[in-house]
Amino acid sequence: MYKKLISALNLLIIIVLIAWNGYANTGNFKGKTVGDLSAEYNNLFTPASYAFSIWGLIFLMLLAFGIYGVYIAFAKAKSLQPRGYRTNFIITTFPYFLLANIFCTIWVALWLEEMIGASVLCMIGILVSLLICVKQLDMEIWDAPLPIIAFVWWPLCLYTGWISVAIIANVASYLNGMFDIPENQQILATLALIVVATVINLMMVWYRNMREYASVAIWALVAIYVRHSGTMNDISYLALGCAAVIFVNVCIHGYQNRATNPMLKFKQWRASKA
Repeated sequence: MYKKLISALNLLIIIVLIAWNGYANTGNFKGKTVGDLSAEYNNLFTPASYAFSIWGLIFLMLLAFGIYGVYIAFAKAKSLQPRGYRTNFIITTFPYFLLANIFCTIWVALWLEEMIGASVLCMIGILVSLLICVKQLDMEIWDAPLPIIAFVWWPLCLYTGWISVAIIANVASYLNGMFDIPENQQILATLALIVVATVINLMMVWYRNMREYASVAIWALVAIYVRHSGTMNDISYLALGCAAVIFVNVCIHGYQNRATNPMLKFKQWRASKA
């Protein structure tokens, strides 16, 4: 019963988060959208506007997480019931997954209210909650079955990866709003942040096997390149170069771990159902 309640709450907050984001981006709340305020609180680390379309994929994956959780919780067949903390993801991620989505829902309201400092704290809450989920599940460091990879790991990887990028832009927006920072210092800070973000993502690939997490960074860095191309070449070229470095490392890591790649897992899963 406990597991059923948690799975239902997880799915409910995901639906609320998606609906609230949809409404908030109509401009009917406070007359501005999230994108409008992102442009207003401009900072050099913010990627080109198209990059934020990744939320569509993240929301889709979160729905998959929520629906799969409900399916597992209400499934009658004993063979479907998780047998360890790694696969018993509903209980293992509680209450942190729920908190991450609550924080994300609140973040939208704080951002639209232009409470940027408070929104930074909320973003930290999202990231910490998701990282706890990653740690609690031992994500990507054991040989999981395909459903866990597809419906638990991938949603959490994409979500955590994007929040890791967004929190940097959120802090930069707050600092730019609070202080009159000269452009040359903003450029140097942005270059440093790109390097730091690259190092973090390389570590996530090689120490946590989280290639999906790093793929989000590639998406964001290419979008930073697109935004600054032809205007601030130092930032654009570094962003593109770092994206290439992460991409090469993801490919090498994927090749070295090809024995457990998702396509092979899919074939094994299909064979088990035959």
